[in-house]
Amino acid sequence: MNTQNELFSTAKGFSVQCDLTSKIILHFGDLKASFKIRDFLNFRRVVNSIDIHSKIFDLSDESDYEFVEAPQLNLHHKLTLCELVQLRELVNGTHFAIELNSMLHELLFIESESV
Repeated sequence: MNTQNELFSTAKGFSVQCDLTSKIILHFGDLKASFKIRDFLNFRRVVNSIDIHSKIFDLSDESDYEFVEAPQLNLHHKLTLCELVQLRELVNGTHFAIELNSMLHELLFIESESV
């Protein structure tokens, strides 16, 4: 029995939702993280809050990398700016898939009640 449903994938990673644990699991390079939905939304907020544009134009060595953290998961990962853009794509695509699935389930539930 397959308990993991793929939500989104890119060339650099993919995400699945586990039916048994109701967790979102991100696979990105050597990073594998399992999130409760609330933790995933917080992680997404952290990833999206990083100002990539200013880092591109900052010539200091420190701006070439960013530390992405999810303290509740004990996750601390150093990413290049390119990896950060790719992670952002994966996280936002996963969020879109979750929202789309939620809307579809809601519409189908409302539709089945009215029949």
